[in-house]
Amino acid sequence: MQRPEFVYFDLGNVLLYFDHGIAARSMAKLIGVEPDEIKRLVFDSDFQLAYERGELTSQEFAAILSEKFKKDIPLEDLMVAASDIFVPNMHMLPVLEKIRSLKIPMGLLSNTCDAHWNWILKMGYPQLQGWFDPLVLSFEVQMMKPEPEIYHLCAELAEIHPEGIFFTDDRQENVQGAIDAGWNAAVFTSADRLMDTVSTW
Repeated sequence: MQRPEFVYFDLGNVLLYFDHGIAARSMAKLIGVEPDEIKRLVFDSDFQLAYERGELTSQEFAAILSEKFKKDIPLEDLMVAASDIFVPNMHMLPVLEKIRSLKIPMGLLSNTCDAHWNWILKMGYPQLQGWFDPLVLSFEVQMMKPEPEIYHLCAELAEIHPEGIFFTDDRQENVQGAIDAGWNAAVFTSADRLMDTVSTW
């Protein structure tokens, strides 16, 4: 493909691996319920989506769970239980270094929530240290992939015409949303496959 002027990355299962199952088990242990109850309430409904869209604050997220389970849930403990789910994809560091060596700027486009983002910053993962500008986070901008508006916002923030942007995401619907917005995009499968693409630039 033609060399892009700007590259946007997804976060989850691209730069960092994550597992909502870990969160369900940790939150269930903290609250004293079965993991399936957390899975149904949080991850199999619109609850987590509302949090990722910024429609709920962390305090409101915790208050809803406290009301649902009739238990006073410490906010800090809940945030840790919900967020200690990430493992860095170290294979991505050479890809980031390669793109930087080509002098192509990079940005981050992620559907994420306040708790997860604060945890990621606290952990200091090398994949998030100084590589990306802008950082477009769904809970901050109150829109989500694959909605067209978030891709338009990203192009405006990067100050690049859509056809000059390349994007990679592990979810096909988010990649298709980028393509529909006029970007070049590919589903992320591995750092090696992405490096093969970058090497053609």
